[in-house]
Amino acid sequence: MKNKLTLHYVIAIAAFAIVLYALYLLSLNPEHNGSLIITIIGCALVAVGQIIIIRQKRKQ
Repeated sequence: MKNKLTLHYVIAIAAFAIVLYALYLLSLNPEHNGSLIITIIGCALVAVGQIIIIRQKRKQ
């Protein structure tokens, strides 16, 4: 079970890193905001979902 929990941590950290990188790219070139905003929203939802899964598994 600990192995599966580690996988959720890795996915959450990777999604959060992608959000930060997309925000950085958005600050450099605000003209490409359409695809970057979709990327930010999608990865933020993935990160929040993984955090919720981690919290549920810790309670068990």
